[in-house]
Amino acid sequence: MTIPAEDIGLPTTGATVQRAFVEGPTGSLPEYCRVEGIISPVDPTAPNIRFRVNLPVEWNGSAMHFGGGGYNGSVVSGTGAAPGAPPGTPVPLARGFATFGSDSGHEGGNASFALNEEAMVNFGYAALKKTRDVAVTIITAHYGRGPIYTYFVGSSQGGREAVTVAQRFPEDYDGVLSVVPVLSFTGLQIAGNRMGAPLINGGWMNAAEISLLANAVRELCDGRDGLVDGLVAKYADCEDFDPAVLRCPDGTDAGDHCLSDAQIAAVRTLRSPLEFDFPLANGVTAYPAWTIGNEDMPGGWPQWVMGSAPPPAVQNPGPNPGGPGIVNFGAQFVRFFIAQDPNFQTYDFDHNDPQWRERIEHVSAIVDATDPDLSAFHARGGKLILVEYLGDHGRNPWAGIQYYESVVETLGKGQTDKFMRLYVSPGADHGGNNGPSRVDWVSVLTAWVEQGKAPGEDLVMIQSQGNTVVRTMPACLYPNWPRYMKGDPNDAASFKCMKAPGFRGYGPGKGNN
Repeated sequence: MTIPAEDIGLPTTGATVQRAFVEGPTGSLPEYCRVEGIISPVDPTAPNIRFRVNLPVEWNGSAMHFGGGGYNGSVVSGTGAAPGAPPGTPVPLARGFATFGSDSGHEGGNASFALNEEAMVNFGYAALKKTRDVAVTIITAHYGRGPIYTYFVGSSQGGREAVTVAQRFPEDYDGVLSVVPVLSFTGLQIAGNRMGAPLINGGWMNAAEISLLANAVRELCDGRDGLVDGLVAKYADCEDFDPAVLRCPDGTDAGDHCLSDAQIAAVRTLRSPLEFDFPLANGVTAYPAWTIGNEDMPGGWPQWVMGSAPPPAVQNPGPNPGGPGIVNFGAQFVRFFIAQDPNFQTYDFDHNDPQWRERIEHVSAIVDATDPDLSAFHARGGKLILVEYLGDHGRNPWAGIQYYESVVETLGKGQTDKFMRLYVSPGADHGGNNGPSRVDWVSVLTAWVEQGKAPGEDLVMIQSQGNTVVRTMPACLYPNWPRYMKGDPNDAASFKCMKAPGFRGYGPGKGNN
């Protein structure tokens, strides 16, 4: 099967199905037709978009687009669980959804593709529209009709993609689930790159020093939610923590029981907003200070902020500059998206240097999902669920919260409440671990879209080890937080969603203050 370019909503030279075959039933998956192919570029030097569509024999009449992760670069299978689903929840394909996804228009999980303009635009937004149009054409050809409802689900990069389709292609999707999205992608990556310099200049911290910091945070802030349990659930009430309380007597590194001046400076760098002298796309002028708490969790600073060793003093050339997660991802972004030089050394990169402004503005307009005007998505009846994990150190949950507040500011709280929800999970890391975070969001979203059942605060977040539930907690709507009242501290019934008195909010450009 071929799909001509005129049937695809953005410029291509057409699409081709390369193979289609039956799979299943196996394990939790039903019998389905697996369809794979390519969407060809306009620029002959740009990569193809590789896609996959799964067509279940027992179709429920709807379709679900799966987002990717990291810098993408591999075809999304569409056979796995939806983001945030509790263990044992049937995957969307097993529920009868026709599912689909792509590699976003390049191979390899790094940023080197951004040297090609069409590949960068595909990554930013265009591959989403192209993949959706091709998938719906295939679905229609197979079943004899198109989907009644079309959904998008994604986490992290896929979460950015989810909000992107609501902003740019509002007529194409009925419901969108966005978990821990990297919405202000330009701000995130430049802020991540900013951490490289303090880490190589004495600011790097080992696991014991990270735990020293995390325990000091807990000692000050943990009990403010009514329960001392290692979880800072009153997530907006720990800004009075000053890392200087852990300073070594003369400011030099004296071991694991204190922090040097260089380490305190690194902590303060992460916990200060990244300010721009000019607006990024949609008027964003800052990336907020990182969240506080749970730094020592396995999916926290050891993975994302510090890594197992300091970054290399001289970065590796090419797509792996080195360093912990946010530094490596950020350096790749600066190197390939902004400087467009595979050998560029990024530690001294100054985002406010006038030589970079035009390029940063150009890239931001392509990759950032920060447009607060979702009126077209709302007008067509679309519903959006945004979920933030407040122990996420791989990216900054406050950026997603700022985006939600910008939508409220643009459309008003009354209109926003008709189509959008923001839920928060205190303590959960980027993958949803270390705190209650799991909800069958697909059921919540489809009930809202198809039955008009708007979700409230009667939802329960689950924390599990394997298939065993170890703790539950209310899914509170922002800016509410779960306060312990009485009873079993591992039972959601023992908590009540509360709003902090005099809460000021975290609007766009305010940083985390």
